Amino acid sequence: MSLDRLLSDNRAVSPAVTQALTIGITSLLVTGLLIGGSQMVDSQRERVTEEALENVGDGIARDLIRLDAFDTETLNSTVSFRATYPERIADQSYNVEVSPDTSRTRVYVNATGLNRYAVVRFANETNVCPSVVSSGPLAVSYNASADCMEVTRG
Repeated sequence: MSLDRLLSDNRAVSPAVTQALTIGITSLLVTGLLIGGSQMVDSQRERVTEEALENVGDGIARDLIRLDAFDTETLNSTVSFRATYPERIADQSYNVEVSPDTSRTRVYVNATGLNRYAVVRFANETNVCPSVVSSGPLAVSYNASADCMEVTRG
Protein backbone atom coordinates (compact mmCIF):
# COMPACT_ATOMS: atom_id res chain seq x y z
CA MET A 1 0.00 0.00 0.00
CA SER A 2 1.48 3.30 -1.01
CA LEU A 3 1.71 6.44 1.08
CA ASP A 4 -0.44 8.46 -1.36
CA ARG A 5 -3.23 5.95 -1.12
CA LEU A 6 -3.19 6.08 2.73
CA LEU A 7 -3.28 9.89 2.79
CA SER A 8 -6.21 10.06 0.41
CA ASP A 9 -8.24 7.45 2.33
CA ASN A 10 -10.96 9.22 4.39
CA ARG A 11 -13.42 6.41 5.06
CA ALA A 12 -13.21 6.42 8.94
CA VAL A 13 -13.08 10.21 9.44
CA SER A 14 -16.80 10.86 9.83
CA PRO A 15 -17.38 8.78 13.04
CA ALA A 16 -14.29 10.25 14.72
CA VAL A 17 -15.29 13.84 13.93
CA THR A 18 -18.85 13.18 15.11
CA GLN A 19 -17.55 11.73 18.40
CA ALA A 20 -15.25 14.73 18.99
CA LEU A 21 -18.02 17.23 18.25
CA THR A 22 -20.46 15.40 20.53
CA ILE A 23 -17.98 15.42 23.42
CA GLY A 24 -17.18 19.12 22.87
CA ILE A 25 -20.82 20.22 22.72
CA THR A 26 -21.74 18.11 25.77
CA SER A 27 -18.86 19.63 27.75
CA LEU A 28 -20.01 23.15 26.88
CA LEU A 29 -23.60 22.41 27.89
CA VAL A 30 -22.62 20.83 31.22
CA THR A 31 -20.30 23.76 32.01
CA GLY A 32 -23.10 26.23 31.24
CA LEU A 33 -25.49 24.37 33.52
CA LEU A 34 -22.99 24.33 36.37
CA ILE A 35 -22.29 28.06 36.08
CA GLY A 36 -26.00 28.92 35.84
CA GLY A 37 -26.83 26.65 38.79
CA SER A 38 -24.19 28.21 41.03
CA GLN A 39 -25.48 31.72 40.24
CA MET A 40 -29.01 30.61 41.10
CA VAL A 41 -27.82 29.18 44.44
CA ASP A 42 -26.04 32.46 45.27
CA SER A 43 -29.18 34.44 44.43
CA GLN A 44 -31.34 32.15 46.58
CA ARG A 45 -28.89 32.48 49.49
CA GLU A 46 -29.03 36.27 49.35
CA ARG A 47 -32.84 36.25 49.28
CA VAL A 48 -33.09 33.80 52.19
CA THR A 49 -30.59 35.89 54.18
CA GLU A 50 -32.60 39.07 53.65
CA GLU A 51 -35.83 37.32 54.65
CA ALA A 52 -34.22 35.92 57.81
CA LEU A 53 -32.93 39.37 58.79
CA GLU A 54 -36.40 40.82 58.19
CA ASN A 55 -37.92 38.11 60.40
CA VAL A 56 -35.56 38.97 63.25
CA GLY A 57 -36.29 42.70 62.87
CA ASP A 58 -40.05 42.09 62.74
CA GLY A 59 -39.91 39.88 65.84
CA ILE A 60 -38.04 42.49 67.86
CA ALA A 61 -40.36 45.26 66.65
CA ARG A 62 -43.42 43.17 67.59
CA ASP A 63 -42.03 42.62 71.10
CA LEU A 64 -41.31 46.35 71.49
CA ILE A 65 -44.84 47.20 70.29
CA ARG A 66 -46.30 44.64 72.70
CA LEU A 67 -44.25 46.08 75.56
CA ASP A 68 -45.28 49.59 74.55
CA ALA A 69 -48.92 48.60 75.19
CA PHE A 70 -48.20 48.18 78.92
CA ASP A 71 -49.00 51.03 81.29
CA THR A 72 -45.35 51.69 82.11
CA GLU A 73 -46.07 54.72 84.33
CA THR A 74 -47.31 52.45 87.11
CA LEU A 75 -44.50 49.89 86.80
CA ASN A 76 -41.71 50.03 89.35
CA SER A 77 -39.81 46.98 88.09
CA THR A 78 -38.46 45.56 84.87
CA VAL A 79 -40.79 43.74 82.47
CA SER A 80 -39.26 41.73 79.64
CA PHE A 81 -40.03 39.41 76.75
CA ARG A 82 -37.39 36.87 75.81
CA ALA A 83 -37.09 35.42 72.34
CA THR A 84 -34.64 32.99 70.81
CA TYR A 85 -33.31 34.02 67.45
CA PRO A 86 -30.70 32.09 65.46
CA GLU A 87 -27.06 32.57 66.41
CA ARG A 88 -26.10 32.84 62.75
CA ILE A 89 -27.88 33.62 59.49
CA ALA A 90 -26.31 32.21 56.32
CA ASP A 91 -23.35 31.19 58.47
CA GLN A 92 -22.74 34.82 59.49
CA SER A 93 -23.29 36.59 62.78
CA TYR A 94 -25.54 39.62 62.78
CA ASN A 95 -26.14 42.73 64.87
CA VAL A 96 -29.38 44.32 66.02
CA GLU A 97 -29.42 48.07 66.55
CA VAL A 98 -32.44 49.82 68.02
CA SER A 99 -32.45 53.58 67.76
CA PRO A 100 -35.20 55.99 68.75
CA ASP A 101 -36.29 58.74 66.42
CA THR A 102 -38.63 61.66 66.87
CA SER A 103 -41.40 60.07 64.84
CA ARG A 104 -40.61 56.34 64.69
CA THR A 105 -38.25 53.86 66.29
CA ARG A 106 -35.90 52.01 63.95
CA VAL A 107 -34.78 48.38 64.30
CA TYR A 108 -31.76 47.79 62.05
CA VAL A 109 -30.53 44.20 61.60
CA ASN A 110 -27.41 43.57 59.53
CA ALA A 111 -25.37 40.49 58.64
CA THR A 112 -21.83 41.68 59.15
CA GLY A 113 -20.10 39.55 56.53
CA LEU A 114 -22.69 39.64 53.75
CA ASN A 115 -23.54 43.34 53.35
CA ARG A 116 -27.22 42.52 53.84
CA TYR A 117 -29.59 44.29 56.22
CA ALA A 118 -33.22 44.84 57.14
CA VAL A 119 -34.84 47.91 58.65
CA VAL A 120 -38.15 47.93 60.52
CA ARG A 121 -39.73 51.19 61.69
CA PHE A 122 -42.66 51.54 64.06
CA ALA A 123 -44.41 54.21 66.09
CA ASN A 124 -44.34 54.00 69.88
CA GLU A 125 -45.32 56.00 72.95
CA THR A 126 -42.84 54.71 75.52
CA ASN A 127 -39.25 55.97 75.30
CA VAL A 128 -36.72 53.64 73.71
CA CYS A 129 -33.10 53.43 74.86
CA PRO A 130 -30.59 53.09 72.02
CA SER A 131 -29.19 49.56 72.06
CA VAL A 132 -26.86 47.41 69.99
CA VAL A 133 -26.69 43.65 70.56
CA SER A 134 -25.22 40.71 68.69
CA SER A 135 -27.12 37.70 67.42
CA GLY A 136 -28.69 35.02 69.56
CA PRO A 137 -31.25 34.96 72.34
CA LEU A 138 -32.53 38.50 72.92
CA ALA A 139 -34.75 40.15 75.49
CA VAL A 140 -36.93 43.21 74.99
CA SER A 141 -37.46 44.83 78.36
CA TYR A 142 -38.77 47.91 80.08
CA ASN A 143 -36.10 49.41 82.29
CA ALA A 144 -37.94 51.25 85.08
CA SER A 145 -34.84 53.05 86.36
CA ALA A 146 -34.08 54.50 82.91
CA ASP A 147 -37.77 54.81 81.99
CA CYS A 148 -37.29 53.27 78.55
CA MET A 149 -37.61 50.07 76.53
CA GLU A 150 -34.39 48.37 75.48
CA VAL A 151 -33.06 45.28 73.71
CA THR A 152 -30.44 43.19 75.52
CA ARG A 153 -28.89 39.75 75.25
CA GLY A 154 -31.31 37.25 76.69
